Amino acid sequence: MKTDYQLRLVPVIRYLEKNYNQPLNLFEVAELAHLSPFHFHRIFKAVTNETLADFIRRLKLQNAAQTLFYKNHSITRVALDYGFSSSQSLAKAFRGYYGLAPSEFKNCQTVNEFSLLLQKSKIGHVLSKQGHEATSFIGYSLPCHQQWSETMKTEVFKKRLLAYTRVTGPYGENYEPASAKLYQWAGAKGLSDGECLFIYHDNPDITPAEKCRTDICITVPDDTEVSGEIELQELPEGGYASIRGTVTEKSQYGQYWQELLGQVVESGLECDKRPCFELYHSYDCETGVADVSFYTAIKA
Repeated sequence: MKTDYQLRLVPVIRYLEKNYNQPLNLFEVAELAHLSPFHFHRIFKAVTNETLADFIRRLKLQNAAQTLFYKNHSITRVALDYGFSSSQSLAKAFRGYYGLAPSEFKNCQTVNEFSLLLQKSKIGHVLSKQGHEATSFIGYSLPCHQQWSETMKTEVFKKRLLAYTRVTGPYGENYEPASAKLYQWAGAKGLSDGECLFIYHDNPDITPAEKCRTDICITVPDDTEVSGEIELQELPEGGYASIRGTVTEKSQYGQYWQELLGQVVESGLECDKRPCFELYHSYDCETGVADVSFYTAIKA
């Protein structure tokens, strides 16, 4: 059955609209969409074109602007009411979002002045280009169909036995010494021709960077024995969605992952809780250029 992620996120959007100014339990919010916390943030961004943090921040800024206009509250009070540490912090956020100072909203005398102020703001220019009235704040909107640069495919990934070494810390850091250690071990055993996979166990949007876990893996025969820092795990057989691309700089890894999740959402595929991974077809140690397939688990 095709999954409609837009419908799944409606309860989340409605909940956030009412509770954006309260502490959020991310596990409970993800459960509203019947998604695992691991997949929730990426699915949310793929559907709304905003991260969860950006979505909440936008709601706070929009409502803060209306409060400044409609209520006789000080800028400091409004800042604290909407979770900013000071009036200076609120002013910085307003300049970034509206290109205006909070005092400009507070000093409006009529609804017409408020509307005109929004029209000349950063967000007013965006709205006018989209054919909206500036008095209508941007709400939950769905992305248009995109022309993807890489085409997603689905497949059943066969079971693999993996020898691996674990790296705990920010994604992308300290991989070289761990890889060197794994391939030194594999070379000594004549196993260095196996497939190279990087398995990611945590979502960095909800897991502290220093706690994120990466397994740097190589496929090995079933009778392989390990010891010390080299461990074994089985990657079970299952369905996956994937895209393949050439990476020339590190920032592209995140772009490929977001593109993959965007196509999963557009296709209505159901995400599974198994970890996502990268399969390296080739990697140039000197240039960092890699031919990589990105895999995210889906239900059959």
